[in-house]
Amino acid sequence: MKRIATISQIALVAAMLSTAPECFAQENETPPKEQDGTAQAPTTEVIVTGIRESEAESIDIKRRSKQIVDSIVAEDIGKLPDQNVAESLERVSGVQVRREIDEAADIAIRGLSQNRLEFNGHTLISPYGRGADGPDDGAYNVLTLIPSELVARMDVTKLPSPSMIEGSLGGTVNILTRRASPRKKFFIGGSAQIVEKSKAGDPSYRLTGLIAASLLDGRLGIAVGANYQRLNIGQDSFDSFSSWREQPDNFSADPSVVDPNGDGRNIYYFNDIRYQRLQEKRTKYGVTTNVFFNPSDNLEFSLDLLYAHAETDRTRNWVSIPLSRAASGYTDLVVSENENIVAGTVRAVIQGNAERLTLPTDIFSGQFGMKTRVGDRLELSGDIAYSRATQDYGQTYLRADTIASQLVSFDFRDRDVPAVGLPAGVDIADPALYIYRTSFDNRYLYEAEEITARFDAKLDLDGGFLTSLEAGYRFAQIDLNRETYRNQTTYPTSAATRIPVTSIPANYTVAEFDDFLTGAQGGFPTTYLVPIIDKQGNDGICQVFSSTCTPNLYDPTSSFNLSEPVHSAYAQGNFETKMFALPVSGNFGLRYVGTRLIADGFYGIRGSTAANAFAPVHQVVSYDDWLPSIATRFELSDSVLLRLGAARVIARPDTRDLSPSFSITSAGTGAGGNPALQPFRVNQLDASIEWYPRRGALWSLALFYKDVASFIYSQTVEEVIPGLDADPGDSDPETPYRIGRTFNGQGATIKGLEVQIRQPLDFLPGPLENLGVKGTYTYIDSKSGIIDGRTDEELPLQSLSKHSGTALLFYEDGPFGMRVGYSYRSGYLNRIGLEGNGIYYKAAGYLSAGIDYDIAKGVKISISGSNLTNTPTRKYANYEEAIASYLENGRNITGTLTFRF
Repeated sequence: MKRIATISQIALVAAMLSTAPECFAQENETPPKEQDGTAQAPTTEVIVTGIRESEAESIDIKRRSKQIVDSIVAEDIGKLPDQNVAESLERVSGVQVRREIDEAADIAIRGLSQNRLEFNGHTLISPYGRGADGPDDGAYNVLTLIPSELVARMDVTKLPSPSMIEGSLGGTVNILTRRASPRKKFFIGGSAQIVEKSKAGDPSYRLTGLIAASLLDGRLGIAVGANYQRLNIGQDSFDSFSSWREQPDNFSADPSVVDPNGDGRNIYYFNDIRYQRLQEKRTKYGVTTNVFFNPSDNLEFSLDLLYAHAETDRTRNWVSIPLSRAASGYTDLVVSENENIVAGTVRAVIQGNAERLTLPTDIFSGQFGMKTRVGDRLELSGDIAYSRATQDYGQTYLRADTIASQLVSFDFRDRDVPAVGLPAGVDIADPALYIYRTSFDNRYLYEAEEITARFDAKLDLDGGFLTSLEAGYRFAQIDLNRETYRNQTTYPTSAATRIPVTSIPANYTVAEFDDFLTGAQGGFPTTYLVPIIDKQGNDGICQVFSSTCTPNLYDPTSSFNLSEPVHSAYAQGNFETKMFALPVSGNFGLRYVGTRLIADGFYGIRGSTAANAFAPVHQVVSYDDWLPSIATRFELSDSVLLRLGAARVIARPDTRDLSPSFSITSAGTGAGGNPALQPFRVNQLDASIEWYPRRGALWSLALFYKDVASFIYSQTVEEVIPGLDADPGDSDPETPYRIGRTFNGQGATIKGLEVQIRQPLDFLPGPLENLGVKGTYTYIDSKSGIIDGRTDEELPLQSLSKHSGTALLFYEDGPFGMRVGYSYRSGYLNRIGLEGNGIYYKAAGYLSAGIDYDIAKGVKISISGSNLTNTPTRKYANYEEAIASYLENGRNITGTLTFRF
């Protein structure tokens, strides 16, 4: 309550200082009406063309807003500044992206990844509910599913108003599609793209079309957009199942080997060395529809529809070499001064692995709204919306091991990936060396639904400090269901019962990967035996090897249902006045949010067939939040704005973290969610100074401070489970399990600054006057209060880079245009590992470029390239010598034909 009172006092003092009697009525240089912080969807009817005009339009949006907003405006149909929605957002100051398979997959705004995504002002729901889930930690999240070619504009609001829907810590991203213009009776446009990805065998292509019509003298507008994509994707990588881990106490009988420096922590080893190639085919298509109807000047109806479908078929093949948890398994062991095993020779089986994933995903969103004026001063609006997202994630996996262990040398030192040396005379592509060892038949069904209804009222006032009052109520309910089905079978190794690879030849092949990890320094095999995912007409791969196998058994301990009804209401005052002869405007108010969570799941031992092996879990959690905020906008001159603001914001936990289900395994590990998690709660202060020397130009500096009263983090901890023993072979009858859980942390802080320069260079002589520049830089510092379990140093908040920036140089002269862009992000904490230690991404920079030419009126051709330097994605554990992963996605070259009539 003390923090709430503090922000309320800030809002009250700022409002009192602004209560001069003279009312502000001065307009900006740009004619469109200022935005007052209300939640109505902005207009996206104008189709801008050209880099310079899109920059000018996005600057106009920022200048007019009462909130702290940055925008991206598409240059033309199917032409956001980048090939992906998330990558385009990276051009916004304060936004950082995380790249996974081929493209950016997730964003952080001002260091925080808990942000609200909207589609035309309403929730953009994911099959996982909120946050990441599914394969590869959210590599296929909702930002990768929405066709970017159908987007007209994206707004990032970093300081909310009371009327905005809660749920963002860094900012709210509103993805806006095109609507018909009352000033143009008919429009048709589209684009065709062909994409060459250096790691893929075949080219990719995208098709986009938009038709818009204005009827009944502009009172009825209909816009329909469609997009189809066929993408072929490849990736080479070095990786591991669980990265760097601490050796057990019984690694050696010699304490100086287990803990050379005597600090009480054992040496670390890499779990398994993997070299893998991923090949994927994605088919995506989507349709957007916008309809508005104004039967009279005082009444408006609107309808927005979105349907998006993605079909992903992915295969991944790799060779793996597991390292040993016993000193006797090594010769020539080399341990660094940081106590990492960085080189040696290990006796290990060599494993050939194959995996196939299928990910059919569907998203539907529909919303109907109306707005009317009652008399001259009262405006009423309301809408209802329904969203549904589903995903059927199927995983099939098969592994073959060498019958005998092999002596394999490895060396992590002074290279991008470890060098691996195989014994002379051993051909790891020889099928006679292998037996089938393990298979998975797993399936995960996700279904998320949201129903919302809201009502808003706005009363215009005559004269005085307040120009209008707003109030509203919103109800939303999210329901999420996850069903998990598993079969994980291990096959025998004894000579009498093992299954030689040669006995079922249809399920193996020899993989030969040319041009593998071309940018990496190291030595690694590129030819090896891998299984083939061929079910041979069965329901599961395990049935090929065992007639008694039942694939896809229901796993209640990894399944759950969540229902989350939320009631919210707000009151907001909008003001315009003068203070010290300076025009001042803004808004202030309070939002109430009441949240209730009903969670159902199961507790038990995964895979158990014993009677009463699973017990139901039912939890109900409720909490209330009061969210005050104020935004003030001072016009220091005709071209200089000062903004000051404060707000309390919340973001609810990711859905998977709220799971009540809890499972433990025979390996002494376990995993579970925590329905009792409290939301992220943040008090934020914002200030920015903005100079607009002319239309299309902006120089700005923004400062922000976030007091993170509560946050959420994941960590593996040891827990004693009554009546169960994680290691029956030791002398302790209650050996603790290693359980992965989520927890609430307290006392974190984030502070930083954003610098933004966007300037046409038309003051330069000759052809140079057609140049323009855009640059952003963000500095963020954070303290989490969480101590690294290995180094005893305080960890930063996850997903937060201290330094990030972008630079764009563009040239536009008549029909010809070009751009060269660069983005940079310093290293950041990816996650907390199994030992409570930090796993980090290394710093990375990405170069892109493009040129375009108008070959005829309304027809343009262009060619662009992204990741032109083939920048890899790298991770390490605490120390850079402890390489955790190295991923190459390759270069992308895109040719585009655009038309508009």
